[in-house]
Amino acid sequence: MAEQEIQQTEGSLPDSGELAEAAPEAEALRQALEEEKKKSAEYYDQWLRSVAELRNYKKRVEQEREQMAQEAAAGLVLRLLPILDDFERALAVLPDEKLLRFSWIEGVALIYRRLQATLEQDGLRAIESVGKPFDPYVHEAVFFEEAPAEQDSLVLAELQKGYRLRERVLRPALVKVGRARPQPSEARPAGGPAEETSGEKRVPSDLESGEGTLSEMEKTQPGGA
Repeated sequence: MAEQEIQQTEGSLPDSGELAEAAPEAEALRQALEEEKKKSAEYYDQWLRSVAELRNYKKRVEQEREQMAQEAAAGLVLRLLPILDDFERALAVLPDEKLLRFSWIEGVALIYRRLQATLEQDGLRAIESVGKPFDPYVHEAVFFEEAPAEQDSLVLAELQKGYRLRERVLRPALVKVGRARPQPSEARPAGGPAEETSGEKRVPSDLESGEGTLSEMEKTQPGGA
């Protein structure tokens, strides 16, 4: 039985001639397989690139949409700031605090507070100015005023409030800035110290009240020439 199986196996194996004829066909299949692998890798790479480009496009569209919304909100808030200023001026010039007990004045103050709270919810924040160093990014100097040296370049007064909308400066604050007084310089004679032009000695100040010059006084002394 074993010998018959070996003979059958040997009979089923291809001979050398058949192998030689099948070699070119196998090589062609191998090359075709390699080409298909390369195409598959290229298609996969292109797919990854397309997915990345699509994601970047979605992010860019979302950012542009958010930026447009922020620009629209900033424009609206900027147009509402003068109304907020008017409310603050009106409440600041009340002649007497007792007037706040009137219902219509309380209503005006309530409208002001609600408007302010609504704008703050959208990211509006007032810029702190008084007592702070002058910052050209958030402050706009209207005029300068002489001040002590310790108040040099400090904001002395705020003429109009400035505001930020989130991280953006929506309106700079109009301010008055201190400028240190110039220090008086020591006065010096233009020509410098006077030089002695003759051999005669200058009389000291305590002798200027006496009569005659020093040379005459020396002549009157004993032993003088």
